[in-house]
Amino acid sequence: TNVNDGKKIKLSRIVRMHSDDMEEINEAGSGEVVAMFGIDCKSMDTFSDGDMNFAMSSMFVPEPVMSLAVKPAKTNMQNNFSKAITKFTKEDPTLRVKV
Repeated sequence: TNVNDGKKIKLSRIVRMHSDDMEEINEAGSGEVVAMFGIDCKSMDTFSDGDMNFAMSSMFVPEPVMSLAVKPAKTNMQNNFSKAITKFTKEDPTLRVKV
């Protein structure tokens, strides 16, 4: 269960991240940070087996120290580019987008 929105999910794959290595695991304990595949969620979402209703507090994200302008290589790629940027900002709270 996603504690933040109450939605129940079916988890197909969960891994523990070690730098650029992934370790397949069957379960994660309290406080562990893991990656899940095929789940619609955002960074800092908290999941439980449904018995607990505790959520991780939000983390402090400082103001950016650098900026960068990006655009798709071709104008017909704009829609996919926009979708990708939206997904990245959902997954990474340190990424800020301005248009």
